[in-house]
Amino acid sequence: MTRNFTTRLENRDREKIFSSPVARAFVRIATQRRGISEAQAEQIYLDYMNRTLPADNGRGREVA
Repeated sequence: MTRNFTTRLENRDREKIFSSPVARAFVRIATQRRGISEAQAEQIYLDYMNRTLPADNGRGREVA
């Protein structure tokens, strides 16, 4: 079984992301509307942001 460890760098990245008013608003609205915990709402936001980041800024990207 593996254990998940967060480093201080990851914590700072997370703090930076969630210091954004947009991120905080998303978390607040998601917790109220969906009835989920703040941690779950933050993970949904992170998953969404990781999915929408462009790979290689669109340069050198080939379409199959």
